[in-house]
Amino acid sequence: MAGLASILIVDDEFGLAEMLREMLREYGYEVTLAINGRLALDILDERRIDLVITDMMMPVMDGAELASAMRSSDAKRHIPIIMMTSLPSVDRWRKGLFDAFLRKPFTPELLLTTIKASLPETAESGPESPEPPSAGADGA
Repeated sequence: MAGLASILIVDDEFGLAEMLREMLREYGYEVTLAINGRLALDILDERRIDLVITDMMMPVMDGAELASAMRSSDAKRHIPIIMMTSLPSVDRWRKGLFDAFLRKPFTPELLLTTIKASLPETAESGPESPEPPSAGADGA
């Protein structure tokens, strides 16, 4: 059995990254965080990751540099990359670097649909629909 899909979120905005991690964990994904592209590459060297979601603007190594490094590596080029950004234009980065784009702000439903469409078929990708998990009557 392949196990749950493993997602790496790369973003220097800790609050947003934490919120995304908690939401995706609720949907059954394994989630790891990195605050820049350099740390993301280290994580990719250490463990199996099925999908990368990266911000564009970050210190040390930005999202385009991360994607370029991944696409240049035989061991990493197969991993889908979703770029999330508030930049008005992403056309100059489209050429083979990213599998999908999310313009900030985006809805949880759009994020989940994009993840599901980007994941390789061999990864277990969580729920069939982007409906939020039920918390029970008492919220516990």
